[in-house]
Amino acid sequence: MRFRPILALVACALLFTGCSSGNKRPGSKVTGKVTLDGTPVAGAKVIFVEGNAGGATPNGPTAVTDDDGEYLLVGVKPGTYKVVVYKLVPKPGAKLPPEGEGMDLEQIEASGMGSHALPKKYRDATTTNLTASVGDGENKDTNLELKGK
Repeated sequence: MRFRPILALVACALLFTGCSSGNKRPGSKVTGKVTLDGTPVAGAKVIFVEGNAGGATPNGPTAVTDDDGEYLLVGVKPGTYKVVVYKLVPKPGAKLPPEGEGMDLEQIEASGMGSHALPKKYRDATTTNLTASVGDGENKDTNLELKGK
């Protein structure tokens, strides 16, 4: 019976130790602004692509820009990335389902109800000239300056 209080104390100590280190998300934080010819781009999808991955729908840390063109990525591994940026907008007169019910951006494009609002070269990892170097910790002002067609 003497061991129960000791076991309880050890269990509590392990629990608190695990909780204090488990709250931090591994990787770095990256913030920046997306502009097209100097104008902030709201609602653009920003994807950091590792290595030579490419294609129409690359994977990697992803964010969407706010009304000021700013984005935030959390949990990014340090390294060098190609950066893909794209923005799909509904075509005039297109009747889209309510947000959260139905189509995602890729489906809107495939259906012909949407079009790209940014130059083509930025939406594919094999053609983009945008890159980002991410170091440990906080990486501020990782700005992405896009140029028009």
